[in-house]
Amino acid sequence: MYSPAAMFLLLYVFALAGAWGAEDPYTRVVQPFLRGQCGSCHGAKTPAGGFAIGELLRGNAGESLRERERWERIALRIETGEMPPKGMPRPDAAQAKAVTGWIHESYEALDRKTPVDPGRVTARRLNRFEYRNSVRDLLGLEMNAAEELPVDPYGYGFDNIGDVLNVNAALTDQYLKAAERVACAAIPIDGTAPKPTMQRYLAERMGQDRQMRIGVDHSFPVDGVYTLRSGFFQGLPAGSKIQLKLFVDGKETASTVLVIHYQIDRGLESPEIRLTAGRHRIEATTELLPGVPYKGPPPYVEYVQVYGPLSATPAAETGTYKRFFSCGHAPGQHEAGCARKLLAPLARRAWRRPVTPQEMDGLLGLAQREQARTGSFEEAMRSSLTAILVSPHFLFRIEKDRGPGARPLGGYELAARLSYYLWGSLPDEELLRAAETGTLAKTARQQAARMLRDERSAAFVDSFAGQWLQTRNLTVLRPDAEKFPAFTGELAAAMRKETHLFFAEMVRENRSILDFLDGRFTYVNEALAKHYGMSGVSGEEFRRVELDGVQRGGVLTQGSVLTVSSYPTRTSPVIRGKWVLDNLLNQPPPPPPPDIPALDEKAGPAAGTMRQQLEKHRSSATCAGCHSRMDPLGFGLENYDAIGRWRTEESGAAIDTSGELPGGATFHTPAQMKGVLKADPDVFTRALTEKVLTFALGRGLDVRDRATVRKLAERVRANEYRMQELILAIVESEPFLMRRSEGAQR
Repeated sequence: MYSPAAMFLLLYVFALAGAWGAEDPYTRVVQPFLRGQCGSCHGAKTPAGGFAIGELLRGNAGESLRERERWERIALRIETGEMPPKGMPRPDAAQAKAVTGWIHESYEALDRKTPVDPGRVTARRLNRFEYRNSVRDLLGLEMNAAEELPVDPYGYGFDNIGDVLNVNAALTDQYLKAAERVACAAIPIDGTAPKPTMQRYLAERMGQDRQMRIGVDHSFPVDGVYTLRSGFFQGLPAGSKIQLKLFVDGKETASTVLVIHYQIDRGLESPEIRLTAGRHRIEATTELLPGVPYKGPPPYVEYVQVYGPLSATPAAETGTYKRFFSCGHAPGQHEAGCARKLLAPLARRAWRRPVTPQEMDGLLGLAQREQARTGSFEEAMRSSLTAILVSPHFLFRIEKDRGPGARPLGGYELAARLSYYLWGSLPDEELLRAAETGTLAKTARQQAARMLRDERSAAFVDSFAGQWLQTRNLTVLRPDAEKFPAFTGELAAAMRKETHLFFAEMVRENRSILDFLDGRFTYVNEALAKHYGMSGVSGEEFRRVELDGVQRGGVLTQGSVLTVSSYPTRTSPVIRGKWVLDNLLNQPPPPPPPDIPALDEKAGPAAGTMRQQLEKHRSSATCAGCHSRMDPLGFGLENYDAIGRWRTEESGAAIDTSGELPGGATFHTPAQMKGVLKADPDVFTRALTEKVLTFALGRGLDVRDRATVRKLAERVRANEYRMQELILAIVESEPFLMRRSEGAQR
C-alpha cells in the first residue's frame, strides 16, 4: 500500500499528464533524455559514481518520482552543467530545461498540497557553549563552568545537533563535578575556600608565542586575594632596559623597568590584589626601552601566572552571596521559608518551566536532610543547587510527545527554542511570562526581534558564524612556523575578530546576505591591516574600513576563511573549492570513491603543476563531476597564500586564477569569481537558509524540509535578501513552531 503522500503524488502526476496532453512529459521528454544523455555511464551494471538510473526509467512517472533524492540530484547536476562531463556531447538546452522543470514542478506541486511535516527533534543535552551561558545567566557567575567538559561532537556542521549529543556514565560524572564546582562558586562559605594553587599559562600553548603582549581569561574560584606574575624571554646584551606591565581587566596593576645583567628570567610579580570570583582578563606586556643598541628580535612574554587565593573575603560580604541569598536574612538567621523562596524561582528558571509541587518537595527535602547532617543552611543550599544543575530538566532540552501526529510546541518549549537559537542560553523572564500567558506563539517574531537587539545575541554570532564559516578552527590551526613566521596568535585572534565583527554588522544593520559574497567593508586593526597591505590603520582597536572589492570583499577574502581552508604549508585549491561548495552553496561533493587515489598536493615538480595534477582527476568521468566544480573555485582564490596574504606569483611564476565552471561561466580574477557566485543570488539564499534552519532546529534537514526552505528563501528574496528577515522568518516556520511525535507517519 502506498502512503497518503505517495498516493497524492500518483494522482498529481496523472493529472499533470492530462495537462500536457495525451503523452505525458515523463515518457515524451524525460525518459528519452536520460537514456540518451546518461545511459552510457549510469545505465551500466557498474554505473559511474555508483549512481544508477535504470530504476528511474521503469514503470510510470508516479512510481519513479518516489525516488526524490535521486531526481533532485539529477536536476542539480544538469543545472550546474556537471553532467554530462566535459568532453561528452552537450544536451540541447531546451530539452535540459524541460527535464529539470518537470522535476521541480512535480515536487513543488506535491509540497504545496501535502501538509508540512515539522520533523522531530531528539531530546538533546546542552552543549558546552550552552551550558556555560546558562550557568552565567542563571547565577550571574562570570566563570567558564564547562571548561572541564569534553569537546562536543559535530553533526551536519554544528555542535548543537540532538542526534549526536549523547551521554554516557563518564560524562554524567563530569556534569556532577561541574555542578558541584558551580555551587561552590555561587554559594561561598567561610572556611571552605580552596587552598592556594598556582596556574601558569604558557604563551606557546595559548597560540600567543613570541608576542610582546599576551592575555588569558582566568576563572577565580572565590572572592579573595591573589598575586600575578609574568615571565619573559630575552637574549639582550647587558645594560638593556625592559619595561614589564601586568593588567587585570584592562587596568594596569603592576609595572617595572628591569636592567639586564644576566641571561635569566627575572619576570614581574604584582602586589597582592583582591579580586571577585569569576572570569577576569589577565594580560602582560614587555617593551624594550631605548638605550643599548640591539638589532635582534625584541623580548617577548613567555607566560602569565596566577597564584591564590592567599585569603578569602568573608562570605557574607561577597557579591555572589548577596545575589544568591536574596531573602534578606543575615547569615545564620535564615527563616524556615527562606529555602523555598530561594529554590523555587531558581529551579523554574533553570528548568525553563514551572516546577511541580512534587519536584519542589524533593528539593526542600534534600535541603532539610543536608542541613540536619551539616548544621549549615549554606551547605544545604549548595546540595539543592547541585541537584538542580544535574537534573535532566536542566541538562536536556526535552520536548515531549503528546499523542500521534504533529502538534504545536508548548509555550515553555518554544521559549527554550527561541532562547537557545539566538542567545545560546536560558529564556529570560519576558519569554517565560509570554509562555505562561500563552501569547508566545503569536508573538514569536516580535520576541525574536527583541532578542536580536539584546547584547546576548552575540552568542548567535559566536556559535553560528564560527561553525558555518569554520573560523573556530583558528584556535587550534597552526600554519607552518618556518614558512609563515608572520602567522602569530595575535594575528589569528585578529582574523577571527574581523569575521565576528563583519557578521555582527550583517545582523545589526540588517544588511543584504549577498554582502557575505562581496561586501565592500570589513573591520581591521593595525596588525591585520598590515597583513592585508592596507595603510592608514594604527593601534590595537578595530575599526570599520571601506573596500574597493578588488582584493578584499566578503567572507571569501578574509584571512580567517583563507587560512582554515589551506594546508599548514601551502594553499589547496581542492580544500578551498570544497569549502565554497559546502558553506556558500550547500552542495558538498561526496567523498572520493575508495578506488581513486587521493591527490598528492605535496608532490614535487615531477608530478606536474597543481593544475596538471587536478586535470588528471577531471579527465575521469568518476572524478569529473566533483572536480569540475571544486577546482575552478579553488584556483580562483590562488591570489591568496595559505594565511590570506595577497600575491601575484608563486615560486617566480605568475599565478593563474582563471576558471570555467560546468555551466559555462568563466572568470579570471577572484573578484570575477565572486561575481559568478553572486549572479544567481537564490542559490546562495537557499544554501544559507538551510544552514541557519539546521542550526535553529538542532537537527539535519531532509526531503520533508524542502518546502520550508523554499518558502523561507522566497521571503528573504522578497525582502531584499535582508539578514534579519532570514533569522526572523525561521521562528515563524512550521518546523520551528511544531514537532512530530515519535512513530508518527511522515
